[in-house]
Amino acid sequence: MSGGHICVCYQVTEEEIVGWIRRGVTTVEGLGDHCDAGHGCGDCHEMLEELLEDFGDEAGGDVTPVVSHAQQ
Repeated sequence: MSGGHICVCYQVTEEEIVGWIRRGVTTVEGLGDHCDAGHGCGDCHEMLEELLEDFGDEAGGDVTPVVSHAQQ
């Protein structure tokens, strides 16, 4: 993983996104609900889809709500 920002609008890193995918988030909309990724301009949607495809098989299904960095 590169660790860079995938969603520049909300400064969401690849590491954070993959963490949510591994917890069971399965859609771009779900990522937006949990970490705000994809809720801005939409330029990251293609990369979010790729990460969902690449890491979705590692999902544990335990989506625990946390405070997103947008609310911090």
